[in-house]
Amino acid sequence: MPYGLYVSAAGANAQNHRLQVLSNNLANVQTAGYKPQQAIMQARFAELIERGEVPPGTGGIDDVGGGVTVQPVATQFGEGLLRSTGNETDFAINDSESFFVVQRGDKSLLTRAGDFLFDSAGRLINQAGDPVLDTGGRPIAIDPTLPHSVLDGGRIQQAGETFQLMLARPQELGELKHLGGNLFEAPAEFDLVRGNARPVVSGFIEQSGVKPTAAMMELIEASRAYEANVRMIQNQDHVIGSLISRVLQA
Repeated sequence: MPYGLYVSAAGANAQNHRLQVLSNNLANVQTAGYKPQQAIMQARFAELIERGEVPPGTGGIDDVGGGVTVQPVATQFGEGLLRSTGNETDFAINDSESFFVVQRGDKSLLTRAGDFLFDSAGRLINQAGDPVLDTGGRPIAIDPTLPHSVLDGGRIQQAGETFQLMLARPQELGELKHLGGNLFEAPAEFDLVRGNARPVVSGFIEQSGVKPTAAMMELIEASRAYEANVRMIQNQDHVIGSLISRVLQA
């Protein structure tokens, strides 16, 4: 493949990847606790430099750059805005490093979305039906026939018994595996937030961290960059086709 075609194709592929990431962010603009993702791209050295045949920085024809490569997507863990709902089983964490814990199958998953509710059996669940865990790692369940109260710090009290939502703090946010939507999986053990250091408020939920206007502008920019790379591929293909025709006619 001609070098110019390769560089343009690499650019188109990178911008297409960026478009997919941005589109997914916009699709989750209303998802509680969603953390936007960011496409990461890295400049690539020219082929001869990567092979070690030419030193970088020469400024010659062999040092014109080798396009871009797509790197793993990064998640932006900044704290989203808190919105008042008036629903006592909606919870929000007033810091950027802690997570609620829900159970799905045999896995404990982390989430910033605290839009919980009690089902008919008295289990506290999230919107997907996953049980919410307490500080002992057990699903929280109350007697649905008896009154209960919600206290500060993510605590639910009924008949003298107190259930406290598990609050996890991963050792490294960057190591969390994004499972889609507002769920994450920790590859290692996480620390528990105990005592009075539990910044959980009731009657609020954390909104999506996506900023729609900025994301839409970035989407337009990525779309134009993708189209520019495609046009470059078409132009180079046309030039190569014309050159081949002239050679055959000679």
